[in-house]
Amino acid sequence: MNRNIGARVLSVLLVTAFMGMACMAPVSAGTGDDSDAISPEFGVEYKQNYNTGNNLPNSPAIAEGFYEVFDNAGWGCNIYIGDWDSDAAHVDSVDLAFWAGHGDDSCILLDGLPLVLAWVYFHDCNWGDQDLEWILLHSCHTAQVPGEFKAWPHWALNGAHLVCGFDTVGYDYAQDGAAVANKLFNNYKVRHAWYHALDETHQSNVWIGIIGENAACGDDRIWGEGSVITDPPVDSEIYRCLLQCN
Repeated sequence: MNRNIGARVLSVLLVTAFMGMACMAPVSAGTGDDSDAISPEFGVEYKQNYNTGNNLPNSPAIAEGFYEVFDNAGWGCNIYIGDWDSDAAHVDSVDLAFWAGHGDDSCILLDGLPLVLAWVYFHDCNWGDQDLEWILLHSCHTAQVPGEFKAWPHWALNGAHLVCGFDTVGYDYAQDGAAVANKLFNNYKVRHAWYHALDETHQSNVWIGIIGENAACGDDRIWGEGSVITDPPVDSEIYRCLLQCN
């Protein structure tokens, strides 16, 4: 569906220094994999049934649609269940990660009980300190508060280029995963693929959010489909882009 992205976009390119945290000198983001362009890897996780109710019946279809497109394109896959805060073994072992399930402005919800294990808070994550470049969160409000990705005691944006999510509520549309993935392999920048795919199913009350280490990260395409910037310096600044669905 051809939509005019310029017509209904609040493009907020925030370069925000969070004053409440200690000042840190920029450092280079690390990577645990120097073969990204040759043998890129992705990971997919979803949650359908929650112990506390409010299930998401289309989460399996969202995740499977995303998986099939990347698998058919020849990307290697690591599929993992839970432990999203265990970066070395899971999220940070891939170049691109996709999650479909409940979330909030500071976390994603793996399950309902026990509460101590249910929520994965962004301030407990270190995304990008090994290999991760992009993480896509098909969850409500996950891109609403940029400061959560540079919060004490850990910076979730710790070498990762972009976090794509929802600024507002998002909805459980089965086709979203495949739509995002197909656009990523059709000359879309990561942030544009995320927006345009969700714009096809969501109404104008929904806003899409993209958060990055800096503005240059917004020009990334996935490996093999165009340019990817060199891992950016990790510092207290952050980039944010808000896009309204039509």
